[in-house]
Amino acid sequence: MGLFQDNFSMLSELERLAAMVQDPARVQEIGVDEWPLAMIACGLVTCNDPDRLQENLDAYSIFASKVGAAGRKGSLAQLVRFITARKGDGWRALLPYALQEPEPGLSRVASMQLATLAQPQEQEKLAGVAELARILVQRESVSAAVLEALLSLSDMRVLPHVAALYKLPTERLDALLAAISPAPNHLSYSWVLGVLEAQPRLADTVVALLERMAAATTVVMDIVLPIPTWAYEKPAPQPLHGWTRAEYFPRMLPVLSQYLSEGQISRLRTVFGT
Repeated sequence: MGLFQDNFSMLSELERLAAMVQDPARVQEIGVDEWPLAMIACGLVTCNDPDRLQENLDAYSIFASKVGAAGRKGSLAQLVRFITARKGDGWRALLPYALQEPEPGLSRVASMQLATLAQPQEQEKLAGVAELARILVQRESVSAAVLEALLSLSDMRVLPHVAALYKLPTERLDALLAAISPAPNHLSYSWVLGVLEAQPRLADTVVALLERMAAATTVVMDIVLPIPTWAYEKPAPQPLHGWTRAEYFPRMLPVLSQYLSEGQISRLRTVFGT
């Protein structure tokens, strides 16, 4: 029976599975074949209660220990279809998939889906982006893949949210910079330059990250995403501007020249082709 059949028997099954996940005495009784739907059920039942996030993260750890990556990917896809069909309702059920998934690639996918499916709030259109950025600041254990996903959105409206990470302890921000290889877009470069301005001590790590980003592509894009995607018949990114690497480098130079040595700037000129 599919998840999308809103009938009594299906709702009853979701409630049964959610209750099992939430019961320490019964959670180990859930079979491998039941876990993909059980994780969805648990998330949907508790998603509107932020105080139960840790409970969902703990459940996802058990889910990941019992179900392989393919099964977890299928569960995520099913949950995405469910949330899309309901115009974003239940989007917080995606949080465990984004925050607790051990495979970085799958965590990135879940994070991007959450960011683009979340229902806009009265004071915040990018509610999913804001939630992920807030949790990144609050929880040291969150994977760098979540930050990488937010930067990969390539939409400058994301910048005010990820700018909150500038105030992280130097050691943690340094670790995040070293762990990511974000899409080399206008948003990513702008965020990295903001890190350099906020914490100049991270200059060496910033230079290494800029080198990785520049080596990944010759084009730097600035786009606007249709968020939430379910509100558009054919959601597609809207390009605003594009630069070659060589064209983009002068835009960064005013900031770089304040905080980097001539040797570091020379290294970047080489990789940016200027």
